[in-house]
Amino acid sequence: MDTTSETNNNERLVQVPAGAVILSGFLSIPEGTRGIILFVDTTNSDRYKYIARLVREEGIATLLVSLLTPEDEAWDQETSFFRDNVDVLHQRIIGIANWLNEDQNTQNLRICYCGTGVSGAAALVAAAERPDLPISVISIAGRLDLAKDYLAKVEAATLLLAGENDSSSVNMSREGLEQLHGDKQFETIPGTGDLFEQENTQQEVARLAGQWFERHLGLG
Repeated sequence: MDTTSETNNNERLVQVPAGAVILSGFLSIPEGTRGIILFVDTTNSDRYKYIARLVREEGIATLLVSLLTPEDEAWDQETSFFRDNVDVLHQRIIGIANWLNEDQNTQNLRICYCGTGVSGAAALVAAAERPDLPISVISIAGRLDLAKDYLAKVEAATLLLAGENDSSSVNMSREGLEQLHGDKQFETIPGTGDLFEQENTQQEVARLAGQWFERHLGLG
């Protein structure tokens, strides 16, 4: 059964197995690419679209996935079960990465995880639990307090990003950086708190993310 369909943005709508659930995602693979950034979110992966388009222009493949099904979101509204549940979310990220490694269109691509807030923490937990899957992780304003017990186990090269005016994310990122080992970096984006609010800050996130992933594509 064909689980993909074309969109008008050079993307394919794909159905991705992630453990016990099937998640919808948008996959784009530029010609000649060597790696793919898996953008994950717990709300709406649409906010990554502009950043993903910019990194695709640099020849990097992208997969945008919401880690929650519509049923999960409805259940979360009532119970808050998924809100900070990195135990569930990181397993779904691992499931998606396994699918990328098995699918004929992506199995030769090296993987980078990119998440925001809770999904940024879940991405780091996933990297710690299955270090063989990603070569790098990018956490944007990540809830690193939710991943603190796993940070020392992360082997993937890790880039932490936060808006200069987001004091909570800046503090968590600085504390998290001390616990990480290996190749790691923390960057603040000047003049903003929300890195998705303005086009120029999204451009900077895309630039830093693309450079970080490209830097590590040939390693390992």
